[in-house]
Amino acid sequence: MKRWHLKEVAEIYSGATPLTKNKSYYENGSIAWITPKDLSGFKHKYIFSGQRSITEEGYQSCSTKLLPKGTVLFSSRAPIGYVAIAGQELCTNQGFKSFVCNDKFLSNQYLYYYLTKNREKIAALGNGSTFKEVSRKTLADYEIELPSIDEQKRTVKELVMLDEKYEDNCNLIASLELLMEHLYYKFFEDDTRKYDEIHVADAVEIVTGGTPSTKNEMYWKNGVYDWYTPTDVTTCGNLITLSAEKKISVSGLENSGAKLVPANSVIMTSRATIGEAVINLNEATTNQGMLSLVPKDNRVTALQIYFWMKRNKKFIAANANGSIFKEIYKKDLGKLPVKVQEEAGDLFEKQTKKLFGFYESLVKENNIISQLKMKILETKF
Repeated sequence: MKRWHLKEVAEIYSGATPLTKNKSYYENGSIAWITPKDLSGFKHKYIFSGQRSITEEGYQSCSTKLLPKGTVLFSSRAPIGYVAIAGQELCTNQGFKSFVCNDKFLSNQYLYYYLTKNREKIAALGNGSTFKEVSRKTLADYEIELPSIDEQKRTVKELVMLDEKYEDNCNLIASLELLMEHLYYKFFEDDTRKYDEIHVADAVEIVTGGTPSTKNEMYWKNGVYDWYTPTDVTTCGNLITLSAEKKISVSGLENSGAKLVPANSVIMTSRATIGEAVINLNEATTNQGMLSLVPKDNRVTALQIYFWMKRNKKFIAANANGSIFKEIYKKDLGKLPVKVQEEAGDLFEKQTKKLFGFYESLVKENNIISQLKMKILETKF
């Protein structure tokens, strides 16, 4: 294998931001424009668009570059280390260094997996007092040991196949959620049906959360209970969750405001971003930025409550209070109305049972794929 500087095997581009005060640079924009924020919680290899697009006028006003499909994007600041491949022509802000690979020497797939595995090593090269940033020069001079292009393709072949399976599953997962949401609409938003309207607190027990002292490592060491924060929910990407980033111990649970939430409840963000929700498949706990809804009886299911939240997110947020940041409190959430009807509930549960089971199996398979990918990356990079 031969050692190369990245500048020898790829063109490296920086991005830029059109003046944000000029609406004509953004309104009705058709040019995909990516920022590091777009990759926060992003769990796919290819990215096609970001939260905002820019206009041709906006593009011409700054130094960002239109990057070809297949370009490898690497966030170089705030934070360092997000990686994706451009799924179409797009441009980025200044938070990226992007690589257009010379395919005679460097496969974009190989570079993608290399950067994914070595992001912490590269992040350590960052400089800056306010926030760390890896400069274009640092990346250009970075040395990488490369096998032949054919060997690179053989090296990543299994990873590419796993990612393709992962994406196929994601498409099915999205379709299943849409189908289940349609069934919710069919059975609980039908003007021809007569519903009973009850308070949320009559249908579910609302459980608050808490945080064990972070100064006591015994509250966190050898944790046994998943401990959810709003970030766990907003970055989940699915309607169900298998685990949280952190766990707390039995003593952590006993010495904090955290409470046990049974499996198949709905965990919802109650502050900052209000109304994002997931169904926990395992017993869990949460911090104080969450409210958990535990169905009391068979009048409602977790899936019904999840879709009620999803379709009434703005209504829930409108009942929040607070001067510094908005928060929906337990008592206010409990007063909100939710529609129930025995026949509709039975039909919804019956028609979503197999769909939900298939959905769950796909999410679990993708979790296994992600774990397998990490093991392969450890051995090959």
